[in-house]
Amino acid sequence: MLIASTTRKTIRYIERNISNLPNNNIVLKNKIIESCYSILENVYRANIFQDVDNKKEIIVKINMLNFYLEEALRKDLISSKKFESYVNHLLEIDKMTRSWFNYEKRG
Repeated sequence: MLIASTTRKTIRYIERNISNLPNNNIVLKNKIIESCYSILENVYRANIFQDVDNKKEIIVKINMLNFYLEEALRKDLISSKKFESYVNHLLEIDKMTRSWFNYEKRG
């Protein structure tokens, strides 16, 4: 499943780069990582159960992850270049999810 593979790659990419955030921002760091894994979990749930709610949850989690990453950028914990790269990866997952959702709506 392409969306799961893309999501796993994105998680590894974000986690690898977020791991060096200072300890005084541990809550934000944990929220970012937790959101990444939650997205992947919902991708698997949506695939197994063919459930619209899980697809919606993927999109919600992506939006929250974008917010957490914006906060990391605002606090100068990540560079704007890294932020843009993360957002582009998440945008790809978002587009795949919405396409998946729309495909099943039509079918």
